[in-house]
Amino acid sequence: MFKFDNRFLDSVGLADLPDSQKEAFLQYAQDQLEIRIGESMSESLNDDQLSEFERIIDNDPATLQGLLDSYGDYQNDEVYQTLKRNTGAQDGDNSLLSDYVTAKWLNQNCPQYQQIIKESLTDLQNEIREQKDAILAAE
Repeated sequence: MFKFDNRFLDSVGLADLPDSQKEAFLQYAQDQLEIRIGESMSESLNDDQLSEFERIIDNDPATLQGLLDSYGDYQNDEVYQTLKRNTGAQDGDNSLLSDYVTAKWLNQNCPQYQQIIKESLTDLQNEIREQKDAILAAE
């Protein structure tokens, strides 16, 4: 997922945002991105898919295990190996397994997910840029 930090603030023209407001604004931006991604995804998924994805996000053990079982030899899957390398997690780590199931599920059920992220982020950045003067004035 995209990292919301000082570089993000610089990219949208908010480098001068007071330090006391940066953390709250970054959290707001992250929340907005997640909402937008979720809304866009929900348009392309049916009710059963939405329900299953919600269980994945909630780390429902039965759902996660069922999907892991359906993926077969997941420990040798390229997606699993990439996540393991990038996070430094060990085999069997719950967050690694959850991230893997999420990634695999999205690739199968919402193949346009990466495009949705890109478009949602671009739209959010553009909206913030357009409103930066008002945001800075609200200090």
